Amino acid sequence: MAEQEISYDAILRTEIAIELLNQARAIVTARVYQLEGTDPDAAEVLRVRRRDLIATQQGISVADQETVEDLIALWGPRVKDEVRFWAEF
Repeated sequence: MAEQEISYDAILRTEIAIELLNQARAIVTARVYQLEGTDPDAAEVLRVRRRDLIATQQGISVADQETVEDLIALWGPRVKDEVRFWAEF
């Protein structure tokens, strides 16, 4: 079986998508910590959504560059602007 050549650019773009989701998880985690004492139900809802981010992140594949580019386009602008993040999350 011949190995498929994966470009360096594809690997970098995949790492960017993973990092953007890491940043999104960090934003959600910070909010979870803020809400734990005052609104445990809201904190739990955010934990569930954070688990969804983790599942998305774990499903990222360098072989699926269309999904990688979609994730970059979606999450890149969100993690740069927290107000936008929460409006769209």
